[in-house]
Amino acid sequence: METEARNQSRGVVGESEGSLRKVPPPKWQVADVIDVISETPETTTLRLAIPEPSEFTSGQYYNIRIPVDGRPRPIQRAYSIASSPFPKFDVVEFGIKEMEGGLVSPVLAKGTKVGDKLEVRGPYGAFTWTEEKGGPLLLISAGSGVVPFMSMIRYARAKNLSVPMHLLFSSKSSEYVIYSKELDELQSELEWLTVTHTFTREPDHAAARYHRRIDREMVAELLKESSAELAYICGPPEMVELCEVELVNLGMKPENVYSEKYD
Repeated sequence: METEARNQSRGVVGESEGSLRKVPPPKWQVADVIDVISETPETTTLRLAIPEPSEFTSGQYYNIRIPVDGRPRPIQRAYSIASSPFPKFDVVEFGIKEMEGGLVSPVLAKGTKVGDKLEVRGPYGAFTWTEEKGGPLLLISAGSGVVPFMSMIRYARAKNLSVPMHLLFSSKSSEYVIYSKELDELQSELEWLTVTHTFTREPDHAAARYHRRIDREMVAELLKESSAELAYICGPPEMVELCEVELVNLGMKPENVYSEKYD
């Protein structure tokens, strides 16, 4: 997930950056691209081998910077981590959505190949989950907002946890569902995981329970069904803000609502 059109601060209702344990500030490193996977027509997974890896928490992000023609200095953007920090964290996976008019994401999503090297710095961010926080969880995402939630789900699976998670995932259509096959397999395998799709441009597709943008009625229905104690929201500001307000109106404690916005 790229933050092309805003600063790199992470909007979190329930936690602040200062609440994370104190660690030395990350430094820039040169990572090797070891795998490139096309996920959807506009989204690519990059797997990077980090030479001096730091332990991260699911939900965090790295900065990636590249030289851009006509710019005196490299341009950096923030990308959420999709991989699990357990059992190993030396290979980090990012979901890169090509942003129209972007300076960095089109190069990373369409112009990067195995063997390339990329400058990275991280991890950062307080939009995080571990088993100590508990659950059940309601995860609400639109488009590439699903990337940090994949890290959380993969982490829970790798640690053999059983914290209930319900993922609400909004996509344009079935063709644009990031991690589509893996999510289907995980939902079949894991009793604690439920995935609910909504498609905004494919009104009759049977894979989606809903066929519209995420709205108040949708949030209310899934909050009741999931019995969630914690909610994480990631996506465009308008969607995130709507969900924040609705969850609190429905009785969830504000400190239990975590959010991250991107443009």
